Formats: sequence, structure tokens, C-alpha cells
Amino acid sequence: MLANEEVIDGKSERGEHPVERLPLRQWMLAITRYADRLLDGLDLVDWPESIRLLQRNWIGRSTGAEVDFYIGEPGQSADELDSAYALWQNRRKESGLPADSGEEVLRVYTTRPDTLFGATYMVIAPEHPFVERLTTDLQREAVTTYQSQAAAKSDLDRTDLAKEKTGVFTGSYAVNPINDQKIPIWVADYVLISYGTGAIMAVPGQDERDWEFAEVFDLPIIRTVEPPEDFTGQAYTGDGPAINSGFLDGLEIDGAKDRIIEHLRGTGQGNSAVNFKLRDWLFQPPALLGRTVPGLA
Repeated sequence: MLANEEVIDGKSERGEHPVERLPLRQWMLAITRYADRLLDGLDLVDWPESIRLLQRNWIGRSTGAEVDFYIGEPGQSADELDSAYALWQNRRKESGLPADSGEEVLRVYTTRPDTLFGATYMVIAPEHPFVERLTTDLQREAVTTYQSQAAAKSDLDRTDLAKEKTGVFTGSYAVNPINDQKIPIWVADYVLISYGTGAIMAVPGQDERDWEFAEVFDLPIIRTVEPPEDFTGQAYTGDGPAINSGFLDGLEIDGAKDRIIEHLRGTGQGNSAVNFKLRDWLFQPPALLGRTVPGLA
């Protein structure tokens, strides 16, 4: 077993042996269940502020929303997807957002629900359980090959901002719940299965990684936050009023977030949510030698 730092260009740092990512059955401590308590506890310990800040960033609490994108059944045509979505939408208005999204939906976590009008495509991690379901026969060989290539990369390599974005189209589409537009679903290794839900709504106008991906694959780019007049960059990640966003236009970011979450809650297609960067603690015997492990009663 290798750490992310020990994998370079798909090979082990020592010996340059090919690396493959495999699922393993392992013991984990569900430390994520205590994330809020760990954060609150930092105010009670006599540690230097720099250490407490490091811990807060490591736990990485963020607030945002969970949003459901309808994907329907495998093999549905565009017309069938539209018809099925209309029926599903009516059911969701009555039932509200369920705890389990089911197989008809791709659920994403986003810290910027206010940018939903600018979501022009979706990306799922190569390890996402829906890859098989979403991949059409025409795209299957390309997707399988891409999954094999991604399995040889470390998480650090996959999220390296300096590297050109790669990906492959699944052949399937999802419905954006805010404007009912069908958007393509891609598989790309810059999305990690270990963060959020392993799927993202891509908003290239407001996210640098999504912008780079959209440019590589010629995907639409819609700005949803108005940049300053002197802004000459690509994706704009700063503050500003909402644009190209229907009933959100003119609202500042915080107000737009509240309004869009209220709307999604009303349609049963989303709700406010909290997420953490913190991951459950893996018990590895070599890593535990000589260390004190807390006992839980």
C-alpha cells in the first residue's frame, strides 16, 4: 500500500512499479461523526492559534446545499427523459427531498447553490457507482479505458491544478432542476469519490477547474456572478450580483444562496447541507505502531 505522496505519474516512487487503485475491506474509525464536536473542542484547548487554525482547516467544515439532478432510467431517449422528469418532479413536490436519493438521481453537494443556473455539465468520479449505469454502449470502451488510467493515479496527481484536464463523456444526460435543461454527464479524474458525493455540477463561469475542463472539451460557459468591469480573467470566483440567473438576478451571493435553497426545498429537489473535508480514520497496523489510540466506551 502506498500513500498519495509515494505515487508519481502512475508509478511507485521506489522502483517505479505500476500502481493500481483497488477497493479493500478495511477497519475505519467513524471520526466524521464527531466533526462538529472536534471543531467546538478547539475553543477549549490551550493550543497556539496557528495549530487550532490548522486543525479547523483539516476538519474543513463547509455549508452549502445538496441538489438532486434527475437522470432517469438507463437507455432513455431525450423525449422519454423529459416525460419521466415531469412525473418525477410532481412526486418530489409532494414528498420533499428524501434522505436516500435513489437510482433515478445524481445528488451533488455544492457550496455555491447560487450558481445553479450556470451548471452546463456534470462530472462524476471514475469510481462512482453510477458510472456503469450511465455509460451508453457507444461510450463503454472509452469510459472503461479512462477508468483504468485514473486507477493508476494518486489523488494528488488527479487534483494537480497545473495538469491539463482529462475526461470522457458517458453518453447520458441529467436535468438541471432550476431550468429543466438537459446537461451532459462526464467522467473525469479531477473529481474524487472521497469528497462530497463523488459527483459535481460543473459551473465553468465561476470555477477555475470547470472552466479549464469546459475549454478542453468545448462545453458551454455561463457566468452567474457579474465580475468587475476591469476583470480580464477566465472563471470569476469573487463577489458580485447574480446575472443570467432568472429570479436571482441582482442578488448578492449570500442572498442568492438563501433564495435558491428555499426554491429547491419547495420543489423537493434540494436542501441546505453541511460537509467536511475530514475523512474517517483508517486503521493500518504499521501506522499504529508506537502510537496511542483512544479507546471508546
